[in-house]
Amino acid sequence: MMQPSPPSSLQITRPITIYENERLWIGRGFSKSGLFPTERGPYSTHDGSLSWKTLREACLALLRYEGGKSGSRAEQGGANFRSGWSYHESGGDVSDGDKDDDYECRTEGGVANHDEIDYCGFVPCTGAEDEPTDEDGWAYYADFSPQSLQTPSRNRGMLDFVRRRKLRRIAYFRPDHFLPKDVYIKCDFCDSKAQTMLDALSLATLFLTGTTNSDCNDAKALPLKAKLIQFLNIGSNCKHDVLLYDKNDHYNTMTDIYRIKDRLSTFADTTVGRPGALAHLFHPEVGDSMIKAMPGRKEMISKNYFPEEERMAYAKLLVKDVDRYAFHLHCHDESCAGNVSGKQSEDNTEAQQSSACEFRLVVCPNLNCNERLSFKYQIYHDEECGFKPLPCTSGCGMEIPRSEMSIHVSEKCVLRPAECPLACIGCTTVVKAQDVSRHLKESSDQHFLFVANRMMECQALIKKLNGRIQMLEERNAHLELEIRGRTAQVSMKKDTDNLLNEVKKLTKRISALEGTCRTEFKKVEQERKHKR
Repeated sequence: MMQPSPPSSLQITRPITIYENERLWIGRGFSKSGLFPTERGPYSTHDGSLSWKTLREACLALLRYEGGKSGSRAEQGGANFRSGWSYHESGGDVSDGDKDDDYECRTEGGVANHDEIDYCGFVPCTGAEDEPTDEDGWAYYADFSPQSLQTPSRNRGMLDFVRRRKLRRIAYFRPDHFLPKDVYIKCDFCDSKAQTMLDALSLATLFLTGTTNSDCNDAKALPLKAKLIQFLNIGSNCKHDVLLYDKNDHYNTMTDIYRIKDRLSTFADTTVGRPGALAHLFHPEVGDSMIKAMPGRKEMISKNYFPEEERMAYAKLLVKDVDRYAFHLHCHDESCAGNVSGKQSEDNTEAQQSSACEFRLVVCPNLNCNERLSFKYQIYHDEECGFKPLPCTSGCGMEIPRSEMSIHVSEKCVLRPAECPLACIGCTTVVKAQDVSRHLKESSDQHFLFVANRMMECQALIKKLNGRIQMLEERNAHLELEIRGRTAQVSMKKDTDNLLNEVKKLTKRISALEGTCRTEFKKVEQERKHKR
């Protein structure tokens, strides 16, 4: 009998890419042994932040999101750590880590081989779209610096001393790494959200690397992702057995879901640690900058490390783990997706509709709302959807989206209360917005009196202001005369001060000359006495 396959939502794949690196030595050609100790190893990730000596180590590490050259598996939870991915769609011995490693490095129909030539099932990518390569998949560069790697060459130039090529193998998502088959095989749909996992991983990378996306590389993000998968503890979140669920009909599975979400909210603090109080004291902008950097970091993490399809797969396994007995968030059928088509046709009978899974994902029918949710909860979403068109509460007959209703009623509805446009001149009448034009026509005589009264008030005010202006002009002229007189006095005082300074200087010079003359007279007198 044919074994049932996993639900289609769990049948996902991802390409695992490893870069093989070599350096040129004159007389020896290109080889992995010629790589410098300070540069990336023989096998590495795209950015080179993670590298390994053998392809076997690389293919196992990237399969399980491990980081580091050695000892990383112990850090990630031991040799039996399974991330939910395998190079094979089925099989594998989870109980023995070494056998499992051999199994993963085995090609379909082959045997485990530690020889590098086997390439562990990886295939070179020739003619890669992102960079030109030769017929064997090699691209040539001057060195492994980020600047050089931006300009690959299909043929080796005179100044090209390194080369690398892309190796790829497809990995399959394996729900049996976490849950028994009779648990994960149920229901192709789950009432689940995966956004919390992305938030947790993004915040952890922000704590570890700061707000600059370029500082977040494979060596920092992949080990955190492995820790996050372990942190989910899929397979051990169901705290009750089937007997308890049979006795307690009022148990709410969402209680355990909320408990997991609360645990995820502490992931960054637990695994990395929040930036210290001293850092925030000396750099208050740290907190604000992280808040601003969060959307960009989430986009980068989702694109490069944690795509939505994978997040949803883990989220659905979590739901099936917690809800394995109660079936509050997924159904107990094994092939419910077969009863649901992408679009319900018009000739579907009521019986076919009723047999479809109540947890099937549907898109909100309201215009501009792209929310995807379980069919079971569509009616509850419809009661709070901001895009749901509702009749105007004022009774104008228009249908307005729920989120825009308050603005429509207060600013746009034709039945809203509106002041007369001439309220500024004394008309206090309040009418409906649609009746403003009629009010202006019917009350034209009254409005004329308001305008005439206001004109008389303005004329009286203008006369009063003109008198005040004349008084201020006279006062201004008097002040100008006074200022001129004071200015002349100040000028005379300055001239007097200048003359006094000059007199003092002349007095000093005369005193100096008198002293000089006395000295000369004494010398002459002494000379005359000497001659006598």
